[in-house]
Amino acid sequence: MADGKSKTTISRRTFLALGLGAAGIAGVASLPPLVRGAVSLGERGGGDVSLIPPFDADRAYNYLHEQCAFGPRAPGTQAHVACRDYLREHLNESVGEASLQPFTLEIPERTIPMWNVLAAHDSGNPRQILLCAHWDTRPTADEEDDPADRRRPIIGANDGASSVAVLLEIANALRKSPPPVGVRFVLFDGEDYGPGSDRMYLGAKHYASMLPEPNPEWGVLLDLVGDRDLQIWRERNSEDQAPEVNDRLFRAAREAGHSALFPDDVRWTITDDHLPLLEAGVPVVDLIDFDYPHWHTLEDTPDKCSPESLRAVGETVLHALYDA
Repeated sequence: MADGKSKTTISRRTFLALGLGAAGIAGVASLPPLVRGAVSLGERGGGDVSLIPPFDADRAYNYLHEQCAFGPRAPGTQAHVACRDYLREHLNESVGEASLQPFTLEIPERTIPMWNVLAAHDSGNPRQILLCAHWDTRPTADEEDDPADRRRPIIGANDGASSVAVLLEIANALRKSPPPVGVRFVLFDGEDYGPGSDRMYLGAKHYASMLPEPNPEWGVLLDLVGDRDLQIWRERNSEDQAPEVNDRLFRAAREAGHSALFPDDVRWTITDDHLPLLEAGVPVVDLIDFDYPHWHTLEDTPDKCSPESLRAVGETVLHALYDA
């Protein structure tokens, strides 16, 4: 675990990893680093990296702020619907023909409507790559120490808004210089509703159950990618089930000049939106900084995030796309 986390937080996450995780509920676990110095990262792809367009980090950071300005965006709230329309409008402008994929969560108290937001750049290309993130926010700050605070919703600047901001700016960038592949953008809803996994990863599960053809060749899930002290390690499920995609992304990070922010070792095993896609046969990796100290707390606010972190992730993904 990263320095600075409280014993309470460590205890709670250990419970998730060792207790709930064993029962198939959302789990995370820290692993000792796996040194990869002697491992080949594979051959370069067939794209032309000289065509990579610039990534506007300031505009991406503004997208992060604009999402947070709606307030907590938990399903079932007016802010959630307003943010949905904002995201669809942006993707309509940058990609065209953005659509909503509706589904519901049935709980004893009520039926909660949710929507994945979908768009595709050059959908006629036979080679398709999937870029995804979740856009909803946690309705409870369950990592707070104060029981009263745990019942409050979070703003989700890093946990949701940062990843979406990167994808919105990538969508802008693709207009300037088309990549050699088609790109599907999917913004998942219902990732963070909770408290247990039966009420989480809902949008990813729904999307994976009705994948459009052709299946993507590979994909990237972004989550918690905007914090100022960014460190994105290889994630164990991604490494075990989609190692070639992990190799591609970490090679791209080096080529983009961001290797210091992408330690080339395995650190976490994480249950996230990539697992339903992996189970559906799509090799998707999770780029995530789970050392973020404000995860699921009221302190997950825009001031904890950085345009330069968004730039590092955005440029890394762009390098991977244009080297495809």
